[in-house]
Amino acid sequence: MSALTSARRAAGTVLAAALLTGTLAAPAAVADGTAAVTAAGTTTAGTVFADDFESGTVSHWTRQRIDGNGAITVTGAPAGGSGLAARFSVPNDGVSYRSEVAVNALGWGSYRFALADYLPADWVQTSTETIVAQWHGYPLADGSDTKPPIALTVKDGSWRLKVHWLTDPTTVAEAVIPLGSVQFGHWNQWAFDVTWSTDSTPGSITVYRDGVQVGAHSGLNNYHQNQAPYFKTGIYRANWNPAKGIPYPTGGPDVVLYSDSVVVTQY
Repeated sequence: MSALTSARRAAGTVLAAALLTGTLAAPAAVADGTAAVTAAGTTTAGTVFADDFESGTVSHWTRQRIDGNGAITVTGAPAGGSGLAARFSVPNDGVSYRSEVAVNALGWGSYRFALADYLPADWVQTSTETIVAQWHGYPLADGSDTKPPIALTVKDGSWRLKVHWLTDPTTVAEAVIPLGSVQFGHWNQWAFDVTWSTDSTPGSITVYRDGVQVGAHSGLNNYHQNQAPYFKTGIYRANWNPAKGIPYPTGGPDVVLYSDSVVVTQY
């Protein structure tokens, strides 16, 4: 790994931590001379996207999507956080299943995606998988929808990384990487170092939580489409989609997730 790559990866971690604690008040410089992100969430040289939600809105994101009666708001960060954070909610009402924000594709290459998330202490543990961050592709050659090339999920109180790629134009392969148990009522500091695979080059993913490597994947990690996958965060519980016709018990508390300190750097 080059010194420049190491510096930029380190800078991404420092930036995410600074945004979460509220200590980043003005543009700074990192070790390689690249300017850092401002506290207002705007990007400067050395970052390709950033948002700490201190604007009080999700306007930095390309789009937001709510399926059903969920909500996306910006509110005070819960215990252990500082300043404002995005709050995503999805009620268990039989029709709601998604509450997410997304940013357009950032291009091929190597990136660090740093972000913080918080699952409340009263999160209801369930075998129904919940995606809380994902890198999504586009319809396949036959027009069918795709599973996200990379997804961070919660299932039965455990973190998992799911990776998808094609074995032929319409057949999707899957790898599931366990990332450890969820600590509810805790701000998780995530960093995902992603090198997108191409038709001629291998890819890689390395996952860090709270500064410790918790998982990795080498090889194909997307569908090699015209555009690189785009990033989304929030709540997506696919099995609650009424179109799937999967019965499940309704009622109980809303599914709630907080997100903060999103910083994407390219290296």
